[in-house]
Amino acid sequence: MAKFRFEYGITLVYLLLGSGWILFSDELTDLWAPNPVVAGHFQTYKGLFYVLVTTLLFYIFLRNHLQKLRKAEERALESDKLKSGFLANVSHEIRTPMNGVMGFAELLKDESLTQEERLHYISIIEKSGDRMLELINDIVSISMVDSGQVKLNYTSENILELLETIKKLFEAQALEKGLKFEIIPCRESQKVSQLFMDREKVICVLSNVIKNALKYTIEGEIKISCIRDGDFVRFFITDTGVGIPDGQFESIFNRFVQVNMSYTKTYDGAGLGLAIAKSYSELMGGKIWAEPNPGGGSVFNLIIPFKPLHGPRKQ
Repeated sequence: MAKFRFEYGITLVYLLLGSGWILFSDELTDLWAPNPVVAGHFQTYKGLFYVLVTTLLFYIFLRNHLQKLRKAEERALESDKLKSGFLANVSHEIRTPMNGVMGFAELLKDESLTQEERLHYISIIEKSGDRMLELINDIVSISMVDSGQVKLNYTSENILELLETIKKLFEAQALEKGLKFEIIPCRESQKVSQLFMDREKVICVLSNVIKNALKYTIEGEIKISCIRDGDFVRFFITDTGVGIPDGQFESIFNRFVQVNMSYTKTYDGAGLGLAIAKSYSELMGGKIWAEPNPGGGSVFNLIIPFKPLHGPRKQ
């Protein structure tokens, strides 16, 4: 349904008020003005009253409309600012690994390289390629969310096995940074064994949060745990990183937003991981949010609907 345009609305209101006032005020003139002199004064006051009323109404209409326009302008300016920062980050994220690929590919042409040096250069090229591929995957994922092409694929999954998969994916990176990476199984009284869920989406959400934790944690630990919370399974991803500034616990899940948006960044990343995590969690009927960790750092909470499997179930 097409939205009623503002100019049409204000014109219609003016016509209705004007027509109604003319008809109504003529009746009042006949009742309250017994002679032409009184009628003339009454017509003057009637006109002034109409001007005052319509001025007040138009002021209210215009003020509300201009407030909406100003808010829309502020959002547009903020969006342009964030997109500029995002494009700068993407440019940085592409150029840096690409320079690594091109530079070390050129060095590989040196026939005097030892086998150890050659393997080292190849590993750097592989890491640079993985970094670019990760950026491309994030951009494709967020585009698919926008276009509504993301579909859920429910399967029966063992939650403990899923957490072990997460551990295998990130434990080596954590150890490389000197971090403790711990998986805490669900407590026996709240144990969740089998879940009917989209494995790929859950792993993607958890992975993006863990990547964020690995990025911003210099020392300490990263812990993952889960409990049953009513009809939901609740995951906790706790880190001892730099933490999140006050007022940014919600905005970090917005697209193009990072805690550090400067061009010369301390931390890599285009700022899409948490936005993808939020989109996927909401698509599954869940929710994700962050809060401060009392011991320093952050705690990310992810809840998804708890669907125990009772026999075969179709999608």
